[in-house]
Amino acid sequence: MTVERMPASLGGATSHGHLLELIRSADGLSRQQLLSTTGMSRATLYERLDTLTRRGYIYEAEPLNSTGGRPSRKIRFEDRGRVVLALTLGQTHGTVSITDTTGRQLRSETFALEISAPADSVLLPLVEAGRKLLEQGSDETLLGIGVSLPAPVEAGTGHVKHQTTIPGWSPDSVVRAVKATWDLPLVIENDARAAALGERASDAETVVYVKVGTGIGCGIVVEGSILRGAHGSAGDIGHIRMSSDGPLCRCGRHGCLAAYSSGRALRDHLGLAKIDDISAAAGTGDPEVLQALSDAADVLGRALAATVTTLNPDRLVLGGQIGGLPEFVEKVSSRVLTDVVERIAEGMVVEAGHPEDLAACHGLTTLVMRKIFAPDAVDQLFADEAESAAG
Repeated sequence: MTVERMPASLGGATSHGHLLELIRSADGLSRQQLLSTTGMSRATLYERLDTLTRRGYIYEAEPLNSTGGRPSRKIRFEDRGRVVLALTLGQTHGTVSITDTTGRQLRSETFALEISAPADSVLLPLVEAGRKLLEQGSDETLLGIGVSLPAPVEAGTGHVKHQTTIPGWSPDSVVRAVKATWDLPLVIENDARAAALGERASDAETVVYVKVGTGIGCGIVVEGSILRGAHGSAGDIGHIRMSSDGPLCRCGRHGCLAAYSSGRALRDHLGLAKIDDISAAAGTGDPEVLQALSDAADVLGRALAATVTTLNPDRLVLGGQIGGLPEFVEKVSSRVLTDVVERIAEGMVVEAGHPEDLAACHGLTTLVMRKIFAPDAVDQLFADEAESAAG
């Protein structure tokens, strides 16, 4: 799993922000390469590079192979010692991670939690754990914070919407908890969407990611961008109605997908104490558990066939405590590939994803880096500073 960056637009590469994005996306370029790529004059390019260097955005790295004369050096994005704090929350556990700028975990700690508990009792221990993990680093600079939640999130504000899983939380609970400790760029995203972004292999891919844990969530990424929908609820597939007279869902309706295929539904159907018991029993070959997993996966596969047909993704990735089980993945794959037409199924890969916390952690890092270093964000910062100096 890699963290790809949105490609730079060469049409706007004369600005500081677009020049920085070009350097980031190429993992470093020489001055000559930048001149030929951007078409900028030497004087303008060197002025831009000097400004970006003085502001701490770039640095001169290793010498390139010399063809005679003084060897040129590669200009790289200044990521040395810069880190991101990622808090990935599920319904029963949360992971606090320190990552580098590519999303690679440097340090992490996982905690049991109950997401329906009061907001402060869930969030403040995680914030404190993040503070302690940061103290363990040496010569590190925290750039920003990313938080993922098993709930719909309004991307612009970071506010939680339709708090079915966290009914006692105020919409701005996460913003207030984090900002009380760090006045830094903050990104808050739905857990399945963050994981979907973290799972993509490149920005050219269309990926559908489905998390089956306590509940069911779905994230869709098209050409490097998360599909959120008109009101931020795209991917809320857990409440697709599979039958009008099916089992009762927590939302109050009958026959929702989550009432058939979620970890909670399976746990209750099998009479087990914890969702973890399902994977443990499946590992021992318990026939009742394996049959229940097969039935749940079959229903999910039927629901996903429509999503797959609509989006025609490169990959369908399954994650979560239940979704990543080999038996579950195999059955979902079989049902989806049986139900969709051949031209949709051709070349599509159905597979288990990385551990959900790792995938979401990668996705959150990507979102934080984009928020801080997107060309428009960098150019606006420079413009604001110039206006302030002039005033």
